[in-house]
Amino acid sequence: MCELLGMSFNKPVQPSISFRGFRRRGDNKNPHGWGIAFYPDEAAQVIKEHIKAVSSPIANFYKAYPYLSSRIILAHVRRTSGTSVCYKNTHPFQRELNGKDYVFAHNGTLENYSARLQIGKYHPIGDTDSEYVFCHILSWINDVGIKTWTEDNFHRLAEKLRELNSLGNFNAIFSDGSYLFSYHDQGDYNGLSFVRREPPYELIHMNDEDFDIELAEEKDPSQKGFVIATKPLTDEQWISFDPGELAVFCNGEMIYSSAGRSNNESDNISDIKKNILRFIRKSPHRVSLKQIVVTLGIQIEQARSAILSLMSEGYLRQDGRDLVPDNHTQATFYTEPSKRQEIDDLLIK
Repeated sequence: MCELLGMSFNKPVQPSISFRGFRRRGDNKNPHGWGIAFYPDEAAQVIKEHIKAVSSPIANFYKAYPYLSSRIILAHVRRTSGTSVCYKNTHPFQRELNGKDYVFAHNGTLENYSARLQIGKYHPIGDTDSEYVFCHILSWINDVGIKTWTEDNFHRLAEKLRELNSLGNFNAIFSDGSYLFSYHDQGDYNGLSFVRREPPYELIHMNDEDFDIELAEEKDPSQKGFVIATKPLTDEQWISFDPGELAVFCNGEMIYSSAGRSNNESDNISDIKKNILRFIRKSPHRVSLKQIVVTLGIQIEQARSAILSLMSEGYLRQDGRDLVPDNHTQATFYTEPSKRQEIDDLLIK
């Protein structure tokens, strides 16, 4: 069970605080390698080893290395699902596309991927499902002609990642040096959370060691951004990704969420999820996915992600008479009777 770490800030930062705790997760639970990627400029620098992060002098060195400074940082600790423990199978992986240096890390296990996914001109060096699906994503970006990232292209990417998720467990963090893409498994596998860091900074406690850090003494007051991790690293107020959610960060801001989050969201339930609950709650009959999309004027993948999350939280149920899966436009939903008072209270807030 691997773990992921991602950082996006408005100014170059050192990962000393987050990586300090994260590397401790590269112990006996994730003993098969570690890696970190960052962008000194347009080119990515990747450092990785196929040994425990907690045993690595290099990992210990980089937790406080003053020249490791970047707006975007990714890290990974590995537990193999069967492939060999070696450098070529260690995350993050790195490839070039359209003059951008992409790096990629994955948590989960995919099945029958090589028979179903085209990789075009990209070929894996190792033998992991992670590197193979990375090659496929880059090939897909190239084939569909995405040269610059727009909101429409973020929507398309969210749909593609959910399609890949159908092959198994799939959490992923990747970047092209400008954007940090973070995707959480539709089945809520292994978790993925984020926290926003901005002034005024306070005292925080590390979850992986008995250690307190006064952020005001460590951070430039003009720095702000997000930290993403498989499990919360500190006692701050971390927010869980919705199942099947893609969030995109740039210069320390959340600029896109397939779940409809706002950049400053501090609640666990997004505006889109509230609007869906309100619409279904007021309807005298079950409501279809198509009705939700048309009435609320939202993207279909946003509606699907929000509905999936609301179902996993017990707020919604699909009608048992449906003959289609829950992601079909004709799938219909109603609020869970035992949760209706809780929903009403939630919608008042």
